[in-house]
Amino acid sequence: MPGLLPPLGSRGQRLRRVRAPLRPAARRPDGMTGASGTRPYLIRRLATLLVGTLLACAALLTAYYGVSRNSPAVNGRTTPAIVEIAAAETSLKASFTAARSSLTGPAGPVEGAGEEYRAQLNAANQALEKATINTVAGDDGRQTLRTASGLVSSYGYLIEQAVRSGTDAVLRDAYVASAHSTLTRPGSGIVDRLEEVQHDQRGVLDEQVSFGWLLTLAWITAFALCAGLIRLLADTQRTLRRRFRRRANPALAAGTALLAALALTLAVLAVQIQGRLHAAAAHIEHDRTHGGIRAETLHWVNGTLRSTQWRAALTGYVVLAGVLIAALVLIGLQPRIDEYRFRHPVPAGHAESPMSVLLGTRDRGQPVTAALLAFWLVVTGAVAYGDRQGEHPGRVTVLASWSGLEQQRFEKVLRAFTKRTHRAISVSYQGTTAQRELLLSRERTGDPPDIAILPSRGEAADYAARDALTPLDGVLPKSTLDAYGPQWTSRAAGRVYAVPVKAELKSIAWYDAAAPPPDLPALAADGTHWCAGMGGDDTSGWPGTDWIEDILLQQSGTRVYEQLANGGLAWDSDVMARAWRTFGSIFTAGPARTALAEDYTQGLFHASGPGACVLEHQGTFIRNGYPKDRHPDFVPSPRLLPGADRNSTAREVSADYAALFHDSPEARELLRFLTTEEAQRVWSEPDKDRPGNPFRPFFPFSKNRPSPPVPPDEPLNAHIDRELRSAGALCLDASDSMPPRMRFAFQHGVLDYLSAPAPSKLGQVLRDLETVRRGIPPREDHACGSG
Repeated sequence: MPGLLPPLGSRGQRLRRVRAPLRPAARRPDGMTGASGTRPYLIRRLATLLVGTLLACAALLTAYYGVSRNSPAVNGRTTPAIVEIAAAETSLKASFTAARSSLTGPAGPVEGAGEEYRAQLNAANQALEKATINTVAGDDGRQTLRTASGLVSSYGYLIEQAVRSGTDAVLRDAYVASAHSTLTRPGSGIVDRLEEVQHDQRGVLDEQVSFGWLLTLAWITAFALCAGLIRLLADTQRTLRRRFRRRANPALAAGTALLAALALTLAVLAVQIQGRLHAAAAHIEHDRTHGGIRAETLHWVNGTLRSTQWRAALTGYVVLAGVLIAALVLIGLQPRIDEYRFRHPVPAGHAESPMSVLLGTRDRGQPVTAALLAFWLVVTGAVAYGDRQGEHPGRVTVLASWSGLEQQRFEKVLRAFTKRTHRAISVSYQGTTAQRELLLSRERTGDPPDIAILPSRGEAADYAARDALTPLDGVLPKSTLDAYGPQWTSRAAGRVYAVPVKAELKSIAWYDAAAPPPDLPALAADGTHWCAGMGGDDTSGWPGTDWIEDILLQQSGTRVYEQLANGGLAWDSDVMARAWRTFGSIFTAGPARTALAEDYTQGLFHASGPGACVLEHQGTFIRNGYPKDRHPDFVPSPRLLPGADRNSTAREVSADYAALFHDSPEARELLRFLTTEEAQRVWSEPDKDRPGNPFRPFFPFSKNRPSPPVPPDEPLNAHIDRELRSAGALCLDASDSMPPRMRFAFQHGVLDYLSAPAPSKLGQVLRDLETVRRGIPPREDHACGSG
């Protein structure tokens, strides 16, 4: 039809038009090269938008979850854990106030500690039980709370002893003072242990409410990805408008608006959640410093964070929004792609689709595929690593009586063990002076530590008799067991159940070498010059047992001393009564009352001025508590004790015994390490910031192995070492060799005698102790051996 066909030229002109060289189509600014390039471009753009949607929404989900997840944790776990420990601490303090008021009141002998004491103690025990289960301070915090629970049992025992001594005001007050010391002793008391866990829990709370750098980075990444995706969506709409002559793409516009709204909404909600979290933490801190944390604190936090629950639940909608945005992108672009498939068929072998690009079946899809794989590998690896962090391929728990700086020295040995093992073994340590209470409760509930460092071989024999210990014959090499000898090991039925890991020298008296007092023997005869606190948790009275044992050893020799240790010496015998009378001649009424009222840690260098004590009868472990700028030294006790053989070379010693309560390959490996030269060498290394190494242990029990040498810049330790090596006999602490029943009776007898150090009281105490002894079969242990 005229006007519909182009004018025909000559034949030559048509041939020249056909033969003209083909020119490549000009590339468009949007990356398309005409009709044939539009469809591949759209496919690539669709793939990019889908990947961008995945990354942006994943980043938003991660950032928002990083804030929202802390709300239920603070509300449902951390705050209750903090409140429970605070409640336990408050109840314990209230229980002591009530007990002291009742015991010292006019109705004390009849009423005892009183109903209020019992109610508060019961409340404290219940709060501690909940706190142990719910603590956010980790395994170490849980172990510390178990230790605190053991100390609460000791505290209750001391209050009961005070009730029993209600008619003896001096003895009653001594037990009340010991109970107060158990509650408040710096570093190792119940309150300080609870504060230690509380500090860790507040640290967890601070982390949960803080907007740290990692969370900040997550939000920056999320906003950057969202901004990039919004820009890409806008650019895609502009391209489609130019190519298809349409004003807008409703689906892409809706996706863009939804993404912007999602990012803005999540940011606003995150700010609100974070604000409430900060308010909760601030309220807890305010209550802590103004009257104490109470149940009202928990109620306030619950009310404040209740409105964050629905906000935290929105994390699931982020995924739904991401799916919806991806669907809108697909709805917006797929029709355009399909439109070009029919209008401009792609040559065979060049067909592309969004899936082919995403899966990398075309070369142009490989960078996208690589990016996706890298992203998912990182996510999967992070999740796997997080799961692995919760695993403990090897964990050993250790319980001992060391705390404070002495604990730090032992933990150095444990770190050396961890470094040398070829397997990942973590060691959790707990130290408490109320070790027996805690160990008994854990052993009887089926949750004993793997290894316990027992303060005496008598205790080890008691646990071995109940089949609570694993024999060490198959754990330690025979050469190691043979090196100790019968004196130093705890044996039953021919098997070894505990071995010593360090020893302390006793039979010595400390003084200040910087200002040595004149005429020490004359001073020693007067108890006012002795530092002799008897308080020591549920073992109160043990410093007095050391006095009486040492006096007996220096007055009557090693044979009689071994009879006492083995239960073969009558408590009302002449030699035993003589030792007690000597003790009473030093600690007359005034000094005895002072000794009953003080804790054993309040010794030399802790008081000054007129009337301050200048001598202290304690083992070498006590130097750990002396100020580092002082200069302690000692003399052998036979030079000072009345009636002692001045030429005696017998020395009382004590030892700490390692026993295996829960058998495992990791626990066996640690126990073997504690008996090696390497462990002894690490234990003996001097401190860089403290001259003289007051924590140096001694190892006189292994005859076939030389002890680590003492360097010349440690004169005090060299003095101790010489005293151990020159001793004619080393005798293990007699009360440490006794069964626990006899030992506790001995300790109580000391306190009872000091409450009224007179002949009539002594006769009653010795008769009571003899009654206990007759109910216990004698033993054949070796308490003394050559030095």
